[in-house]
Amino acid sequence: MKNGLNKRGSKPRWAKRFADKRQNKAKFSNNKNHSDPALANRIFSAFKDGILVTDAKLQIIDVNDSFSRVTGYSREEALGQKPQLLSSGRHGPDYYERMWQQLEQNGVWQGTIWNRRKNGEVYPEWLSIEALTDRRGDVTHYTAVFSDLSKHKDIHNQIHLMAYYDSLTGLPNRQLFSDRLDLSLSLARREKQKVALFFMDLDRFKDINDSLGHTTGDQLLNAVANRLTNSLRQSDTIARLGGDEFTVILSGIQDNEKALNVANKILDCFQQPFRVGRRDIHISTSIGISLYPEHSTDSEHLVRHADTAMYQAKEAGKNRFMLYTPQMGSQHKMRVTLENELRKALTENSLKLAYQPQIDLTSNKIITIEALARWNHPEIGAIPPNHFIPIAEKCGLINDLGSWVLHSACSQLAKWRQQIGIDLRIAVNVSGIQLLEGRLDSDVRLALNANKLPPSSLELEITESVLMLENHEALNVLSNIKQMGVLISIDDFGTGYSSLSYIKRFDIDKLKIDRSFICDVSSSDCDRQLVRTIINMGHDLSLKVTAEGIEDKLQLDFLQESGCDLAQGYYISPPVSSGELTQLLQEAQRRLQAQTTDETDCLDPI
Repeated sequence: MKNGLNKRGSKPRWAKRFADKRQNKAKFSNNKNHSDPALANRIFSAFKDGILVTDAKLQIIDVNDSFSRVTGYSREEALGQKPQLLSSGRHGPDYYERMWQQLEQNGVWQGTIWNRRKNGEVYPEWLSIEALTDRRGDVTHYTAVFSDLSKHKDIHNQIHLMAYYDSLTGLPNRQLFSDRLDLSLSLARREKQKVALFFMDLDRFKDINDSLGHTTGDQLLNAVANRLTNSLRQSDTIARLGGDEFTVILSGIQDNEKALNVANKILDCFQQPFRVGRRDIHISTSIGISLYPEHSTDSEHLVRHADTAMYQAKEAGKNRFMLYTPQMGSQHKMRVTLENELRKALTENSLKLAYQPQIDLTSNKIITIEALARWNHPEIGAIPPNHFIPIAEKCGLINDLGSWVLHSACSQLAKWRQQIGIDLRIAVNVSGIQLLEGRLDSDVRLALNANKLPPSSLELEITESVLMLENHEALNVLSNIKQMGVLISIDDFGTGYSSLSYIKRFDIDKLKIDRSFICDVSSSDCDRQLVRTIINMGHDLSLKVTAEGIEDKLQLDFLQESGCDLAQGYYISPPVSSGELTQLLQEAQRRLQAQTTDETDCLDPI
């Protein structure tokens, strides 16, 4: 079959099947006229609604005459293309995610959608998509039947709602937001007043969406929209631009203090959890604020500045608002530059690893080595990890970066174990996003096998917040890694959602006390008691305890006296290159051999 036709030029079996469905699944009789393939061909061609058929890979293999009449694309222009040919650009990725989720679950999706004709005109249509399957249940084709709604007078109001309001929350969409912002600026110029624009983004919404599902995510967005609507004035415009991005327009304000008060009010309204189904979900928001006329006199730059300020609020710790400053513009440009340069660095393999040893506080031997990603840009210079790692997480590079660190660290460990003969372990930090992607266990197995390393030679450091995820796939990945024999360590313990139940559930091997608790143990009774409590608790749970951030001898002595197992910090060794650490390991091995020789010489002869 080619282009949806069989050798005789008639429609294939799926076309007949489609005709059967449109006739209320009425069965053909044994009459030859009814079973004639030409009948299905005539129905397909004469159908008043547009019909589009794709294969399982979403390539268009047939359309009818009505398709061409509505869209302006001829059959020849459509064949081989994908349905994105008709995309209007008015629907965000979340809209299509919900569409495909329903299509995969039910085999059918129906709804109103905006598409674009060949001449560029955007129009609304009623669309029904059905997945056709073979006897084994595998999808073989998709059929789409649509009717043009643009000329129906009785649905004028529906078209207006679709054009200007978000289909999920009912709030103004991007189009209506832009119109109202332009109107607000015009009135402000005439009345000599101010306008404040808020750009809001929900904190950790992706984690909630991924772990609890898109349906719960949509319900949460609705709950947020309702609470915002009830918290602000009717004259204020609250809009949803897409995803978890919201905007607020405050018109007719006399001073900046009013805008700051409203921002605090919005943050306060997020203090109480959102009830979604039977769950109470805690979520916060980060807000960027730009002002007319201080920051700009046109809508485009006001939006851009508010967006920039919002990112600064995210980087400052989330759950806060920030007012735009001109310095933020240069920082935003730097962030975009760093993102592009990071992509280039990963492609060209120009990142490096530094290694920081952890010593056993009983034997003073190096037991574990933590691998740390380092980026020394040829023009910018050294870029700290706390700058480029968040960028990698935001722009979708964290999986590539994490995989590179894992494989490079395992490769170096294999060289040390072979060359020096020391039974070492390598520790690698893992982002929660790597677990959510669901491929980390395969990557770990590949890295171990490629370097012929035992699973116990690898330790993955994760944060407490990762253990709180309810994403089953992510937790299964973590469980698979643990079952291999890889060690799991909780990094920065004490700074997040400390939960003994999660520690027990995942059979954690080690706690790593955050450096913020170590820095003042020499002068603070409270910090000393807190560190002792964590060490004792870890030992009661049969866990090893590591302290990081050791900067002087007093801290080291205290940890040894308190029974801490491992220590890491600049006092012991700063992060060094593989060559420098190789020398340290060789010296340690020579001292060990010399000590063994001396002990042997002291033995009485037989």
